[in-house]
Amino acid sequence: MSARRSALFTPADDADMLRKAVDTEADAFVFDLEDAVPAEGKDAARANLREVVPTLDTDREVAVRVNAADTDQFAADVDAAVDCGADAVALPMVESGADVRAAWSALTDRTDDPPRLRVTIETPTGMHAGAEIADACRETGAVSLSFGFADYCKAVGAPGTPDRIRERLELLTVEYASMAGVDPVASVHLDIADTDGLRAVAKRARELGFVGMTAIHPAQAPVINDVFAPDEEELAQARRLVDAFDESDRDSLQVEGVFLDTATVDRYRRLLDRAGGE
Repeated sequence: MSARRSALFTPADDADMLRKAVDTEADAFVFDLEDAVPAEGKDAARANLREVVPTLDTDREVAVRVNAADTDQFAADVDAAVDCGADAVALPMVESGADVRAAWSALTDRTDDPPRLRVTIETPTGMHAGAEIADACRETGAVSLSFGFADYCKAVGAPGTPDRIRERLELLTVEYASMAGVDPVASVHLDIADTDGLRAVAKRARELGFVGMTAIHPAQAPVINDVFAPDEEELAQARRLVDAFDESDRDSLQVEGVFLDTATVDRYRRLLDRAGGE
């Protein structure tokens, strides 16, 4: 399965859009049963997943965003995600560790080979329960943690989407993801036409430790991929630094002007791991 720098949201109530998603440059797909689908369209959307997903010719990750664990749509959404063979389930509106455990239990009750769980925090309640959610992620099949920028702004009553709120959510999310031992994934940039803004947000996210970012339009995927892909010189230096440290019998040393010890060299190991172990 390919790297997951960009993940494109696509509404599941449009079968043609599901098919066309795999023609984009996104590294992964999130087929949406939640916000993008009105209540009257959810049954049809689940039917689309069962019909379309098994026919897609791709080795990229297909995730299904289900409705929240406390909704009356959740059980049917999980059934559809398992039935269509989704690689992951994107769980929104997580406010407690219990939400994560309930979702994982629902998946493991339905199959011995459950989709991976991708967790999203979107409210102040969820952010304040971040350590508890991190514990639950570590104990279950969760592989990533993200934040919902627009929903969080709505929850706190912000009249827009202030960058100060986004920066706070980014810092909290990378901390909680680190505690959980899962990948931090940055939230969407809402202005589709603002390519410069998208690039700036993605660059900041990568600098903080995020490994990728979600997208709401196919045109955003190439920009996100470019930002989150290390260049060849960056990878080459990482290889040299790791090799030099591994070949040394010292606990700390300086190579190419870079101070290395166990903690700092692990950053370079992670960089190489995320690039496919090159």
